[in-house]
Amino acid sequence: MSRSDANRGTFSPNNVANHNTIARSDARVEVAKRCNGCRSGATYDDRVSNRTPSTRRVALPGGVAATRRSIRRTGGLLGIGVAVTLWIASVVASWIIPGSLGGAVSFLGAVLACPVMPALGIPATGGSGRVLLAIGVSAVLWWLVGQLTAARVTRQPVVGFREWLMSFLVISGAIWVGALAGVLLGAVALGAF
Repeated sequence: MSRSDANRGTFSPNNVANHNTIARSDARVEVAKRCNGCRSGATYDDRVSNRTPSTRRVALPGGVAATRRSIRRTGGLLGIGVAVTLWIASVVASWIIPGSLGGAVSFLGAVLACPVMPALGIPATGGSGRVLLAIGVSAVLWWLVGQLTAARVTRQPVVGFREWLMSFLVISGAIWVGALAGVLLGAVALGAF
């Protein structure tokens, strides 16, 4: 007669406690049978719950988690970097393209890099104070757009800088259309057309 057969006939709190003890010991035997490589004799739950902080997972450099963290940290700086790249490209275009066409291409590139310029009335009213204000406000705008894009993109399971750039171009495209519309509206108001 097995241990469980002896307690089967009657129901009492003692029998339930004995049954639970027997069931736990049977479960440990089963775990020990399944765990061939276990030297300590501890159950799987005991080994997992007793991990020290040194056995924590570390993010793999260049892995999915590290790339996501990098995008979150550098999204705003990347946004400012795109604006600076546009400005440098517009300056180089003014050196390469001669005459008034080069100046127009350079100005349009500067408007794309600093989309706040038409809202402040540049070039109709100038001054270094307005230009510096436009550069500062545009830098804050591009940082916010970069961070917003990073937060939006990193919700996806697998993400990279390519996905950040595609999402950034969609959001910044709307800003660029608005800035160029402001320049066109200003040109019409001043009688250029």
